[in-house]
Amino acid sequence: MKAFNFLTKRAFYINLLIAIALVVIIIEVAFFSLKGYTRHGEEIVVPNFVGLNCDSILEQCKDDFNFVMLDSVYTKNLPEGSIYQQDPLPNSNVKKGRNLYYVKVSEAPEKVVMPNLKNLSLRQAMVALRSNGLKISELEFVDHFARNAIVEQEFKGEVIEPGTELVKGSSIKLKVGYGRDDVRTHLPNLLAARKSDVRNILHEASLNIGREYHMDEDEHKRYRVYKMNPAYDIETLVKLGSTVDVWYRSETNFDFDSYERELKNKESMIAQMKKKKLPENTIKYVTDSFDYILKNRRFLYDSISREYDMNIAYTMDFFRYVYLEDTIDIDSVYREAISRKELIESEKAKKKK
Repeated sequence: MKAFNFLTKRAFYINLLIAIALVVIIIEVAFFSLKGYTRHGEEIVVPNFVGLNCDSILEQCKDDFNFVMLDSVYTKNLPEGSIYQQDPLPNSNVKKGRNLYYVKVSEAPEKVVMPNLKNLSLRQAMVALRSNGLKISELEFVDHFARNAIVEQEFKGEVIEPGTELVKGSSIKLKVGYGRDDVRTHLPNLLAARKSDVRNILHEASLNIGREYHMDEDEHKRYRVYKMNPAYDIETLVKLGSTVDVWYRSETNFDFDSYERELKNKESMIAQMKKKKLPENTIKYVTDSFDYILKNRRFLYDSISREYDMNIAYTMDFFRYVYLEDTIDIDSVYREAISRKELIESEKAKKKK
């Protein structure tokens, strides 16, 4: 057929070979150009720049990274003008020339404006201070007709006027009204709370932090409340502005999940016993028994401590109901408690004879 006569001509095959060669050349050129553009295979390890002088790093590593500053913050923990934070993180593998984002330590503290807190409620004042980057140092309660109303605001022992510039993070002392009614408040339960939340919880309850004790050595973010004084009780009332001493342990060493579970078991059981109007001496016996468990269990993670804790838990028969049953049978607990109490009294009587 005449339509396919070109297939027999030499010129057609020469042109076909030239076309194929051109396509291969174009693909190779594009591949090598892309490889050069993306720096394929030229990966480098990101150093740790945190704490190092920003200007020096930018000069020394300008050929390896494209530095982009996101923000500046003030901190006393790192030198002024140093790098506070970086992305990508240290030891990451990245291509040479990629963007490295950083936050710089500012050379002067950030300033904020003191708000007007007078006549606000304590809760409103806490929100206003927090939104302005300020903290409460102490609550001092004074005679005033409105309970928890802000009477005065002070900084370093002197009255501070609204609009005054302060270093961000400064602590403000608030004078707060007692009100005309009962000047007492319920003690909040701090047990197992994180250290970072303790002051806020106490201030919301119109109380102050007292002495703080750290029983383990660890980062502050890992500390949680192990003990408090006055000891928590749902019925305990303390005077407004009172201080609460706190003992911390590290959640790395101390099993706070088990500790919290034990506290909830105690609270639930006693609440149910009171609801059933069981005798006060029985409720006290169960309360004292739980307190014995909480005081003597180690609450540590190793197998020896866990076995020790379980043996402690089984020293009193009625605790089997707490540890083995999904639902606490208060009537059974009551019978066991009475039986246990009678047995103890009987043994004491025998010893006297």
